[in-house]
This record gives sequence, C-alpha cells and structure tokens, in this order.
Amino acid sequence: MHKSTKTTIPVTAEYGTTMPTSLFNTPPPVDLIGLPTGNFWIHEFPADIAAAETVQIVLNDVNKKLINFSDDKLQPDRHPKQPDKMVRYTEIALRFPQKIRAMKLFLDMKTRIVFVFGKRDSPIVIRPEILKPAEAHIITYYKKQNKKKVLNACFFGSGHPVADMHRAMANCEVVIAVDTNSRDVPGTGKVAATTAIEANINIVTEDACHFQSGSMRQKITIDPSGNPEIFGIGTMLRHFFDTNPKLRDKPVGVITDTELDLIKGMNQRTIPFFETMLLPENITLFYATRDSGSAEFMANKLIRMCDNASTEYLDRYLNDSLPLSRG
Repeated sequence: MHKSTKTTIPVTAEYGTTMPTSLFNTPPPVDLIGLPTGNFWIHEFPADIAAAETVQIVLNDVNKKLINFSDDKLQPDRHPKQPDKMVRYTEIALRFPQKIRAMKLFLDMKTRIVFVFGKRDSPIVIRPEILKPAEAHIITYYKKQNKKKVLNACFFGSGHPVADMHRAMANCEVVIAVDTNSRDVPGTGKVAATTAIEANINIVTEDACHFQSGSMRQKITIDPSGNPEIFGIGTMLRHFFDTNPKLRDKPVGVITDTELDLIKGMNQRTIPFFETMLLPENITLFYATRDSGSAEFMANKLIRMCDNASTEYLDRYLNDSLPLSRG
C-alpha cells in the first residue's frame, strides 16, 4: 500500500482568492528549480513531514460560481436544491513515481496548475526541485452523514495537474455530457433513452469561464449491451465523430454520472471502456452527479440537463410507440 501525506487547508473562497495577499508572491527562480514565473497561492508542509508516494491536500469552503453563459440553455439554477449549501471540499491528490518529501505546494493563480516542491527520498538527491506526479485526481465533494458525496471528479496522468475542473475541461476541443435513462418494458425489453449535449469552454479571465452550448443528440436503444450508460456514451461518440470527422484526433471530454470508481482506469487505459475496447486516446472522461452542484459547476448542470431530457424523451417514446406500457 502506498504511503500518503494528507493536509486539510481552510480556504475562504475559490483557492484562497480572499486570503491575505501575503500568501501570494512570485517565487524567485533561483530558489525553486522548475517553477515558472507567476503569482501563486502557496502552502508549506510541516518540516517533519514523512516521505510518501502520495501527497493529498483538501481545500474547504470552496466557493464556485457559474458565470458568463452564452445562452438561456446553460444558466445556473436560480433555486438550487441546497439553499443552505453544505461546505464544499476539493481534494487534490498527487501520486509520484517514488517516495518524496513535500516541502511546498504552489497553485498558479492564473493557470490553476498545481506544482509540488520537494525532494526525492533518496540519499543521493540533495537539492529540492519541482517534482512531476505520475498521476493525480481532483475531487469536489460535500459531507453528508459522515460520508463523502462526490459532486465531480477528474483524473490526470503524468504531469502537473490543474486544480479546477472547468480549467481541465477547457483543455478539450469540445466537451460532451451524456446521460442514459432506461426502463424495463414487458414484451419489449430494456428501453434506453440517451441524450448528449455539447459545449465549448473558453477561459476569458483568471476567475471566469465562458461556456457556449452546442448540439443536442438523442437516441433510443432497445436492450443495450452491458451498462446502458457506457453503451450510450459509445453510441453518441460514434455519431459525434461521424458528423465531425475533423475532431477525430482532437481532445474531447465526456461528462458522465456513471462508473466513478472505474473512470480513472478507463482514462489510463488499464481497464476496458466497453467490453474489450479501451477508451480512444483523445477521449477523457469526467464525472459529475446530476443530484447536486448544478448551480455551481457547468459539468453538473450539463449532466442534469441531459438526465431531464432523457427522462422526457423516454416517457415520450413509451407513450407514443408503446401504448401498452403506460401505467
């Protein structure tokens, strides 16, 4: 089992944007090999921190807002499900190829890229440096009855991750939210209704994102193979690339509310995405729940829209095509 180091950091706003400015500076490059010039929020780890392969920090009371939407379809809920919103936490975990002693964590306030400064746990390594993780994840959640309720999550391979899901999705040429609802119908089988909504994301300032919604696709499938949600994603991706062949080699993000525990392996291509097929190299899966967070996170808002649209589409199909299934 990998050893890990965990720190919980109280933050009063998004990644410390209302914290005292003394916590922000431009580190001198002579002291921090490998860190680009910029303005950073800095966390210092205890001097006696144990060597570990995984470094994990938790930001609490993270404040997010959906702003700068391009049309009426992508607007934050005016009356979110949780009027007295529970505290949001963002867990940032970085796993390194070998044990390290973390000294500082830097969050670039412009790019939201996370850097860890420390030393490899080796008798022949003396000088600290910026260390590159082998993998990382960013999970935003709230606590309910002593359990984590995950709002959204993204998983990264080798490299310095970003600490913001919106920023991660902005690296994609397009993101597609896909949700499937299904119902067992006697005499027919499992009827699955899938909805996919496309969106383009552009970062316009350090604190704001601009989202532009695109096409909505819907499809009915009878008796889909395996997990209907995964089958629906595959169906929608095939249709998307058939109609957008120039994007076949471009990075595409897919937002889903299924298989949270498997998304990491699917993204790393260590487990199949569907049957024996691995996820295409240009596809990245993001997790978002439809149950909460739609007033704060674009991914959650999109997946909730897909869920509602799939429910309506399924009901309409059953009412129009299968009158005997009513009631």
